[in-house]
Amino acid sequence: MSYELAFSERFPLDLSKVPKKVRRAYQHLSKSVLCVAPDRANPPQIKRLGSFRNLWRMRVADNYRLVYSVDSQRRTVCLLMLDHRDKIYDRLGADENGEPGFRIIAGAQELIDRELTPEEKALAQELVKRLGLGTKAAPHDRLLPMPLDSATLSSWGIPEDYHNALSAVRTENDLLDQPEVPDEILERIMYCLWPPNIEEVTQKPVRVARDPDHIAEAADGKRSLASFLLMLDEEQLDFLTKFKGAAQPHGPWLLKGGPGSGKSTVTLYCIRELLGSLRQLDLFAEDRPLRILYTTFTKSLERASNHLLDHLDLGGYRNQVEVRTVDSLALENLPQEWKQLRAEQPEEYIKAALDECSTQIPKFSFTPDDCHFLAEEIDWVIIGQGINSLKEYQEFDRAGRGRALGQHQRRHLWQLYEVVQHILRQDGACLFSERLKVASESVSPKYDYVFVDEAQDLKAVAIRFLMGLCHDRRNIFLTADTNQSIWGNGFSWTKMASDLHVQGRARILRRNYRTTREIWQAVLQLAPDSEGADKDTLNVEAVYRGSRPVLARYSTRQQQEKRLNSFLWEALRSERATPSNAAVLCPTEREMNQVVEMLDKKFKAKAMRSRDVDISHPGVKVMTMHAAKGLEFPVVAVVGLEAGRLPLPVWQGIDEEEHMARQKRLLFVACSRAMRRLMVFAHRDRPSPFVKSLSDEYWDIEELC
Repeated sequence: MSYELAFSERFPLDLSKVPKKVRRAYQHLSKSVLCVAPDRANPPQIKRLGSFRNLWRMRVADNYRLVYSVDSQRRTVCLLMLDHRDKIYDRLGADENGEPGFRIIAGAQELIDRELTPEEKALAQELVKRLGLGTKAAPHDRLLPMPLDSATLSSWGIPEDYHNALSAVRTENDLLDQPEVPDEILERIMYCLWPPNIEEVTQKPVRVARDPDHIAEAADGKRSLASFLLMLDEEQLDFLTKFKGAAQPHGPWLLKGGPGSGKSTVTLYCIRELLGSLRQLDLFAEDRPLRILYTTFTKSLERASNHLLDHLDLGGYRNQVEVRTVDSLALENLPQEWKQLRAEQPEEYIKAALDECSTQIPKFSFTPDDCHFLAEEIDWVIIGQGINSLKEYQEFDRAGRGRALGQHQRRHLWQLYEVVQHILRQDGACLFSERLKVASESVSPKYDYVFVDEAQDLKAVAIRFLMGLCHDRRNIFLTADTNQSIWGNGFSWTKMASDLHVQGRARILRRNYRTTREIWQAVLQLAPDSEGADKDTLNVEAVYRGSRPVLARYSTRQQQEKRLNSFLWEALRSERATPSNAAVLCPTEREMNQVVEMLDKKFKAKAMRSRDVDISHPGVKVMTMHAAKGLEFPVVAVVGLEAGRLPLPVWQGIDEEEHMARQKRLLFVACSRAMRRLMVFAHRDRPSPFVKSLSDEYWDIEELC
C-alpha cells in the first residue's frame, strides 16, 4: 500500500523558489521514495532527524534538503520544508546532525521526542531571552532584510511585469502598499524574505494532495490552496467510516462541533466517500441519475464549496453533486403563482396591520411597541413552525420564546397574521419565510442524499422542506452547533425538526483547527451559558498556538481609528499576510461605512453586506458579524462593543434574557472567526455588559489615550 502525500500550507511556496533541477529531483523522489518507503533510512540521502518527533530529512539534488513527517499508521507523508542546506537547519533550529537546539527546546517542545531535563529547559529559555528571539515585532516600519533587485525577484519566480514597482520598495509597509501587485505575488515575496521556521510551519493547517503533481501545480500558481481539502484527524476519520464500503449507507446523521472543528470539511469528505461507495454498487447506471444535494448558509460559502468539489477528482460524477442555498432552492420549488410574488421582511406590513387591527378589534392586545416581537413570532413560530390554523397555534408549545401568550392574545395575534397576509397579497408580495413554508408543503423529492450545513439557524419549515427534497428521509445529513445560533427563534433546532431522529448516529468533533489556543481560551469567556447552551461543543481542544488577543478600550473615535489601523498593520506584518487576509466585523450594516472611512486607503477596505460578501476582494473585508458566519480570517478586528450597539437595545415585548443570550452568541461567533490575531474594541465610557466577562487572565487589555 502506497503513502498519501499531504503538505503544510506554505510548502508550495518553498517548492516554487527552488531551481528547476531541484524541482525535477523532488518530483522524481516524491513518487519513487516518499509514496513508497518514506521512513526507510538510507544515509546519507534519507535519515531521521535526531530527537525530533518523527521528522525526516531527504537530500534533493546536491544542495537542497526536504524535511517531512511520516504517519506510518495512516500511511501519510506530510511535506514541511524544502530549502538550501545552508538555510534548512537554521529554519529547523537544529545542528547538521538533526538535533534540536535551544530555540526548539524553549518554544516548541512538542516537536521533541524525548523527555527534557529542567536544566535544559531553563538554559534554553535563558538563551532565547538573551538573544531576543521571543520578542514581539517592532511596532514601526522596518527596512527589508535585502533589496528587491531584478535578479533576486527572478530567482523567486516573480514575473518581470512587477520588477520596476518592487525594486523601489525599501520597507515592510511599502511592500504591503503595492496596489498593482497581486496578493499571491506579495505573499510569495514575503515568504522568500522571511521563510518560516519549523515552529511556524507546524502551526499551519495540513492539506491533502490526491496526486503528487497537484502540489507542483500549486507551486506554479495553477491550483489554489482552497482546492485542497484539509487533512482529517482520527476523530473525523472515524465518522467518515459511516460512508465507506460497498453497503449503501443510511442515516439520518448529525455532526456537531464548535467553531473551527471542521464540520464543513468532514461533510465534503463524506460526500466523496459516499460517491465512491455508490459507484461500487453501480447505482449511477440506473435510468434515474443519482443526485446529491449540499446546502450552505450563504452564496459565498456556496461558491467556496463548489470550488472544493471541482478539485476533488470526482471524475464524471461531479455533476451528481449540487451545492445550493436553502433560499434559492425554495424559490425554485415554489408553485408558479408564488414565484410571481416578491419577498419582503415583515416589519412594515405588521405596522400597517396593527393600525387596522387596533381600530377593528376591541381591546386589541398589541401596540406598535410590540412590532419587533410580533415580527419574530409570525416569522419564526407561526410560519417558521408551519402552523396552519388558530387551533394549532393555541395548542403549540412556545416554551423557549420567553414572553408568555394566553389564549386571548394568541387569537389576536392570529388575526393580525391574517391581516398581514392580506396586505402582502394586495401589494403583490409575500414573506421570505412564507416561501419556505409553501415550498415545504408542495415539495417533491429530487435528491437521493441531502447534506445540510448550519442546521441550528434554519426554521423548522426549512428543514422539513429539505427533508421533502430527499427520496428517502433516512438519507439526511446535518451539521449543527447551537452555540453559534445567531438568528432569533428561541427554540433548539432539534425541536424544530422533531420528526427527524438521529439517535445513535450523532457525533461530536472535539478539536478546534481554526483559532489558536490563546484566542479560544479568551473567546470562551463569551461562550453561551444560558439553558440552551451546548457544553459539548465548547469542551474542545484548540490545536495551534499564537498570540493573546487584545481588548482595546477607547473613549473617542480618533483613539479607535488610530489603534485599528496600527493593529491591522502590525498583525499583517507579523503574519506575513496581505490586507485580503483581514476582516473588521461590525454589529450592524450602519457601522460598516464608518469603519471603511477610518481605515488607511492602503488597506483597500470594502464594506460588504450579507448578500454580496466577496472573499476574493484584495483588501480588508468590512462586514457585519452576521455576514461573517461560516467564514474565517487570519486577522480579525471586532468593533462596536458598547452599550446600545452590542448588545442592541431590547425591543418592547422581547424576552430580555433570550435577547441578551442571542447578542452574546453573536459576539462569540464574531470573535471565533479569528485564526491568528484578534483585537476587540470596547467603549470605555459606554461599557457593554459583555466586557465584564473579559479578564486580563486571557486578554491583553489596552487603555487607549
